[in-house]
Amino acid sequence: MAFITNDGDASLKTKITELLVHSKELKFLVGFFYFSGIRELYTSLRDNPESRIDVLVGLSVDKTLHGLVEFAEPSKGLSNNEIFTRFLNSISRSINSDDFDNREFYEQSKFFINAIKNDRLRIRKTLNPNHAKLYIFKIKDELTTLKKACFITGSSNLTSAGLSHQNEFNVEISDYGVQEAEDYFDELWKDAVKITEHISFKTRLLHLLEQETLVTKIIPYEAFALVLKTYVEVQEQKELSQSILDLLKKKGYRQYKYQTDAVTQALSIIDQYGGVIVSDVVGLGKSIIAGLIAKSLNKRGIILCPPGLIGDDNAASGWRKYREDFKLYDWEIRSSGLANLQKVLELVRTNEGFEVVIIDEVHRFRNQDTEAYEALSNICRDKIVIMLTATPFNNSPADILSLLKLFIIPGKSKITLDNDLTGEFRSHTQVFKKLSYIRKYHNSPDTKKRERALHDYEGLFGSRSIDLTKVQERTKYISRRIRDV
Repeated sequence: MAFITNDGDASLKTKITELLVHSKELKFLVGFFYFSGIRELYTSLRDNPESRIDVLVGLSVDKTLHGLVEFAEPSKGLSNNEIFTRFLNSISRSINSDDFDNREFYEQSKFFINAIKNDRLRIRKTLNPNHAKLYIFKIKDELTTLKKACFITGSSNLTSAGLSHQNEFNVEISDYGVQEAEDYFDELWKDAVKITEHISFKTRLLHLLEQETLVTKIIPYEAFALVLKTYVEVQEQKELSQSILDLLKKKGYRQYKYQTDAVTQALSIIDQYGGVIVSDVVGLGKSIIAGLIAKSLNKRGIILCPPGLIGDDNAASGWRKYREDFKLYDWEIRSSGLANLQKVLELVRTNEGFEVVIIDEVHRFRNQDTEAYEALSNICRDKIVIMLTATPFNNSPADILSLLKLFIIPGKSKITLDNDLTGEFRSHTQVFKKLSYIRKYHNSPDTKKRERALHDYEGLFGSRSIDLTKVQERTKYISRRIRDV
């Protein structure tokens, strides 16, 4: 009997890898079939082509703000098809994230897909929820003089964290209880819903893995069509009327092309999504751009801004000046402080004429868990929303999501291909946090922090030699993805 805690070299991954080399058959009862875990065993499985692995899945998985979580989804009274469909949805939620967007996974996925096709990897879902973690190893015939089988049980799930760096407590047993453990597994296996052995279910699972995940092959024509679609949409930007350009000149503003281009682009975005974020460094005229957008929309609205940006009573500065200059005479200007937001909410609820909301310094509302954000969200409901900020991205990609949710329903978003805006940004946020942790702690004197940084780097880049240039490039890539959104 041996204890496995993931402390130092005594990791569950190391132990399973050692046993896998000498095993002909593996039987795993786990909470969920995490690809992040099974890929940790890729090399050993590849190098032992005669081995077969049966995975019995006990729970479902879902995405939350903090990542993937298991939950015991009630299955009593459900048909096998309904249980399978729930399992398939869980697979889709867990695998479509930036954690798997790397060369190693693309290569490994082919191996596991072929293993499923050849019945070397068989998966079933327990009829009822099961929280147990059990790893059974049946040793090759030529080695049975040493031991015929053994099993590991404890707290670790089949995840990268559970196998390697997360604090766990597991025990390897080979001298007693092995047959009882296998009997327990076999009984559950017999009654479980077949996933990869049922022809229809197997076909649907393989279709999901090959056509609806990150490993989907994109043919050149599809890539061309997407680029062409994007190009056409950009070219279809609206044009500013001559009267608005004349107004700009009459009020003494110089006509900068970058500003007028921003206005036409913003109007096109508003047509598609019902709102827009105008973001640029301080001093480039975001308020002028917003004033031109508001005038072009020809609708009544309300401007929310910090008290210092409201302007003087003579309309010689601030938003009062812009309201006068762009002839937004029926627009209201209000402070964006919490007390005033409650009054504004009452105002828009009792006056249906307000169709547009301009929010200056909107980055102040990046935290969704505040009373002010809730009030602002209610103000913006069913309105065109124009947001101005020089710093939309303060702490993490979640800041941008908070702003987008003021005018977009995440589950019905047309921004992402799968309409899952929350999932898109959750994935960006998780990777961004890992990249930030690597930059901060890769040389930390704290061994645990340094090891976690190394593990995060290995998970993202497939190497244990940290290259900060790659970290910087990946961070820029995420920034570009967010900007494209």
